Amino acid sequence: MTRRTLLRALTATTLSAGLAATMLPTNAMEATAGSSRSGDSLFPSMGNGGYDVTHYDIDLSYRPRNERIVATTAVHAVAKQDLTSFNLELRGLVITRVAVDGVPAEHVRDRAEATVSLPEALPAGEAFTVVVEYAGRPRALSGGGLGGEGWIATPDGATVLSEPNGAMTWFPVNNTPRDKATYDISVDVPNRLKAASNGLLIGRDRGPRRTTWHWRETRPMAAYLATVSIGRYRMFRDTTASGVPLISFVDVKAGRAKRERRNLPKVMRFLEKRFGRYPFASSGMIIDNIDVGYALETQGRPVYPHDAPAWLMVHELAHQWFGNSVTPRDWSDIWLNEGFASYAEWLWQAKVSGRKRHVEQEMFDFFYEVYGPKNHLWRVTPGDPGVPRRLFHQAIYLRGAMTLHALRMEVGGRDFFRILRAWARRNEHGSGTTPQFKRLAEELSGEQLDRLFRVWLYTPRKPRGY
Repeated sequence: MTRRTLLRALTATTLSAGLAATMLPTNAMEATAGSSRSGDSLFPSMGNGGYDVTHYDIDLSYRPRNERIVATTAVHAVAKQDLTSFNLELRGLVITRVAVDGVPAEHVRDRAEATVSLPEALPAGEAFTVVVEYAGRPRALSGGGLGGEGWIATPDGATVLSEPNGAMTWFPVNNTPRDKATYDISVDVPNRLKAASNGLLIGRDRGPRRTTWHWRETRPMAAYLATVSIGRYRMFRDTTASGVPLISFVDVKAGRAKRERRNLPKVMRFLEKRFGRYPFASSGMIIDNIDVGYALETQGRPVYPHDAPAWLMVHELAHQWFGNSVTPRDWSDIWLNEGFASYAEWLWQAKVSGRKRHVEQEMFDFFYEVYGPKNHLWRVTPGDPGVPRRLFHQAIYLRGAMTLHALRMEVGGRDFFRILRAWARRNEHGSGTTPQFKRLAEELSGEQLDRLFRVWLYTPRKPRGY
């Protein structure tokens, strides 16, 4: 029996231990189902094991009359173990067909989980492609701490804001930040609308009534950073002083965003001087008429509601280094995103104030004095929020930024910025953890930093002596 026909007739509902024992040869019997969990400490049910995704190819058609999509996503992956089945997350949309390496495959749905039974057992290390055809009206998730997340309908289209788990509202995904991949995203919309996404605009195929926009992100991206934004936009192009293409989309109701377009290359230049070369092939912004109450650092092209003041642009673009290029392996390390981006705001404030010295120290001192020992800021530990509802707690942002300034005071400004640049450079397009950051800080500074990291990140009370 060839590998190509071995398990074709078996489905997830008929493959029992006894049937497997009687029908499978010895080497196939050793294959197992991929886990339906990734091991994340805050979201243990999100993400899957058994395989690594290398590339997503998403082909999506949007129908504004009924706010429905018709889509096909090809998931290119490599088996990490001998596999008989694996899981993807897709919520609220109807799957019409699944195929693995061109062979029809059975699947079983359980809420957001889709368990795909492989037509044949896959050995560890083998590449495979699963194609999922699906359709329906995507709906945003609620209760994730930021309000709506995922596919969010707007008055003239839709915008995707997926942090932390909303990617599954619009494509089948291994929904964990530790499995990053490259992307091709093609979006077919009526000619009156535009479709923005991540990476470089590869092409626009305009027909009599509809246009397909093809975007490509060639750098690994966590699923929560993938976006599609459809609406009535003005599109603008520019280039930074370092040669990075800027492609921006501005809702027609927001005017021409002249202030934001002037600030964008300035902010990029400022951040490159502080953190090193910009890590992606393009940048820009999406300013949408969307009422969500937050902006998001979608990779390369952040999304802003209504407008983008300079301080907010600094925050979301700093994430391109800290969060997007270097992504936390576990959601419990989100301070490596938000604390770093918040500290970038302090650095920007020092620049625009015209005073190059002491501004960050003054901000640290102000917050340290204002928030007394009983304040909630000190009860939440940035290095381990503990529960998902604290993922975007003020302590993650502000106490995270204060942690970095405490580090700067401990090791000195020169070593501090060496540490930040080395963290971004050494882990570019990968992932990182707080213990890894601590080891790097100790390596470059020559200091022993156990106490500093313990009291600022893991102790639920106000650090003393500052």
